[in-house]
Amino acid sequence: MGIKFFGHYLLDEDKLTNTQLTEAVDYQTANNLSLGELAVRDSLISEKEANTINDKQRSLDKRFGEVAISLGLLTDPQIDNLLATQKKEKIFFGEILILKKFMSEETLNSELKKFEEQQHIEVEELDDKIDEIDIDGLMKNSIGILQKLYSRIVHDHIKLVNIRKNSNQGPNGVIALQKMRGDINMDFAIAADVAVSLAISEKFMKMDFDKIDEMVLDIVSEFVNVVLGNIAVKFSSGGTKVDLTPPTILTKLDDSFKEYYAFDFVTTQGNLTLWLKV
Repeated sequence: MGIKFFGHYLLDEDKLTNTQLTEAVDYQTANNLSLGELAVRDSLISEKEANTINDKQRSLDKRFGEVAISLGLLTDPQIDNLLATQKKEKIFFGEILILKKFMSEETLNSELKKFEEQQHIEVEELDDKIDEIDIDGLMKNSIGILQKLYSRIVHDHIKLVNIRKNSNQGPNGVIALQKMRGDINMDFAIAADVAVSLAISEKFMKMDFDKIDEMVLDIVSEFVNVVLGNIAVKFSSGGTKVDLTPPTILTKLDDSFKEYYAFDFVTTQGNLTLWLKV
């Protein structure tokens, strides 16, 4: 079956059409606002100030509210109110399917139960596989930080779906490689679909991109630098000394990548693979 999002599962089971899935996802995206978007909507901060907070989050492993308070842009009570509003206004994917009459509540509950049972088994299998190959939790920490920052920056869902080795096959798109050297030596590369690379670039720069150009390559490199930088900070906080090499863009995955572990992710934008060698 393979781990996937509930909407993709329904699509594969012929319970939804592509048009219905797209409409439901777009509706959810438009209505489930981030804290920054809510704060701007409620005139608590300006859009420029929200962007400043988001930019600061890239270098700090902290929540939006923590950064906003540290910058003096929002107060604790305001963050509490925003969180309460976000929870109150949140609409779940299944609710949208019923709202738009794409599915009955009975069918939804039945399919959701089957989906959750399948996914639970496969997630446990992946966790066990990571535990078998991990070294001092380095891989698990790296995966967690990548997922957190991708979700935070791109405002998109991301799931680990597969773990491989002895393969140099990945998504067709942008490949960025960076290395950590010192007390810990780790090679860290991301291969992303064109759609994922464009989504990362659009959120980073707050502008539209329709093709892979030099700016997109630079932004994906910076995204890799942000993720590995956060990983380095986590390790350094425990007294580990590490330095990062500048990120580089690769035109293809060569045979040396067969020595790496490949962690395949699915997002609503497309596919992304994290390559790690420790």
